[in-house]
Amino acid sequence: MNMTALVRGLDERLARGVVAGIAAGLLFLLANMWYADSQNLPAVAPLYDISTIFHFSDKPDPVPENAVVGLVVHLALSAGFGALLALLAPLFATGRTLAIGSLVFGLVLYLVNFQILGRVAFEWFQEGPNQTFEIIAHAGYGLLLAPFLTGYVGAIERMRVGAGPGPGQPAPSAPRAAVR
Repeated sequence: MNMTALVRGLDERLARGVVAGIAAGLLFLLANMWYADSQNLPAVAPLYDISTIFHFSDKPDPVPENAVVGLVVHLALSAGFGALLALLAPLFATGRTLAIGSLVFGLVLYLVNFQILGRVAFEWFQEGPNQTFEIIAHAGYGLLLAPFLTGYVGAIERMRVGAGPGPGQPAPSAPRAAVR
């Protein structure tokens, strides 16, 4: 693997990943809020749930400041996860593999956050949220990241074959015709 391709344009790629993570995370949060409301829970219940990460508490405390704490924690995690996938984006050879990889990325987030950390440190995530809905929501989060990152697909392959530059990289200048 060519490390140069992974480092080239890293700052732009990470910035795009942060934006992608926040955008996808907000849609993810809206879906969770809709689901909570459909289950006769307060729409802000997911924010209370997420605030337990910050407080390391066993159960959500439904006070107004915890809705804000939950929002900040959720946006920070969403941005970080988006940046992580952006870091890996050049490893995908095609848009299709990026879409599949993004879907798998979302599912891995679910497994780590709910099935591993949820069992070890945050037991509420095993008791409170609907697990089937969370699987779908996390897969959707991963898929929502993909459109933001398609321009970085195949960057490693382009480096191998000497094809054009990736996004944010200047194109090689064409040779000038000789002037007579």
